Amino acid sequence: MRNILRFTIRYRVASILIIIQILGLSITYRNSLIHQTFFWERVLTNQAKWHHFTGSWRSYFDLKDINNALQKENTILREKLNNGSKLPANIIDSSQFKWTCGDILYSSVNLKNNSLILNKGENDGLTPGDGVLGPKGVMGIIDKTSPHYSRIIPIIHGESRISGIIKRTGHFGTIVWKGGNSNKAEIIDLPLEINLNSEDEVVTDPRSNIFPSGWPIGKIIYTIADSSNHTQSAIIELFVDYKKIQPAYIVSNNLKSEYQKIIQP
Repeated sequence: MRNILRFTIRYRVASILIIIQILGLSITYRNSLIHQTFFWERVLTNQAKWHHFTGSWRSYFDLKDINNALQKENTILREKLNNGSKLPANIIDSSQFKWTCGDILYSSVNLKNNSLILNKGENDGLTPGDGVLGPKGVMGIIDKTSPHYSRIIPIIHGESRISGIIKRTGHFGTIVWKGGNSNKAEIIDLPLEINLNSEDEVVTDPRSNIFPSGWPIGKIIYTIADSSNHTQSAIIELFVDYKKIQPAYIVSNNLKSEYQKIIQP
């Protein structure tokens, strides 16, 4: 304190001048709209620059997520262009499944073991075990391929076994065909205690390594109880009409070999 007082007495003239300048500037800024505007303009400009700087860094760190989303979208669009045909609108995840468009050239519906012939084969990257979907629902599974064609085991085949779930309840069973009507099949081994309704939709099982999860298969018409085994089954109306020549969408699971490797004992 003594040093400050000594400094002020020694340089009293300079101190007085500094005080007068500070007071003058204060009065000027307080009473001058122009100076006030200039002052706040500088403050706001610097603040905007700071926000732009920090925003740029935030945008930089968000680029990775944006880039991943764009890559997934581009993959789907590229596959649509490469196939030269419109893929189903409900494709969600194209990273796990490779999609190929084709056409059914032949189908039988009156045999015990029916089959379909597809105009795509090994040259298109198809292999036995790939799933085949129609515009409205599941068709079947490829069991044999040649360079240009594939044979499909449809749901309406005596040895076909496809896992499905009741969409409303989440309970799963096995879809089989016991002959007869090509528009109907049966889902078996459902728990007896669940209440099933007509019109309940049956879709593909999320545990499947062949089909995407939740793809339509059919809807329940009526149920059959088997109290001796504490199970029930349901007759379902298939969404695919095998009597029509129609486009097909082949799904190849890119993770199938990894899945099969991990479940092996």
